[in-house]
Amino acid sequence: MAKKIKKKNVKNRMDEMVQIDAFLIPAHQAEMYKVLREAVAEEAINYWQAKYPYVSRMNDNPDEGEAIQIKNAEDQEVFRFYLNPSNISQAQKARDKDQLDKFLIKFENID
Repeated sequence: MAKKIKKKNVKNRMDEMVQIDAFLIPAHQAEMYKVLREAVAEEAINYWQAKYPYVSRMNDNPDEGEAIQIKNAEDQEVFRFYLNPSNISQAQKARDKDQLDKFLIKFENID
């Protein structure tokens, strides 16, 4: 039988959240998330800098949060890799298997 969630418990859970970029992360996971996020971002930037002339971090969409923007030689955006919890989690799983490049290439939507 499921327990009823009291309003006080919901408030306490919200108090235990930390905002990182555009996302609320449980406080007990926040530091590790920041470390993993930076590690993934650094490796992704290094990976794409070897393939594209312009790679930079940007934050122009408050709903989506920070992204790595990749541009071609004509300074046109090719794609973005958002540093959101889902992408970071999936990228970290790929890093653990030494397959980050296989994960990152999925974002390269070049026709």
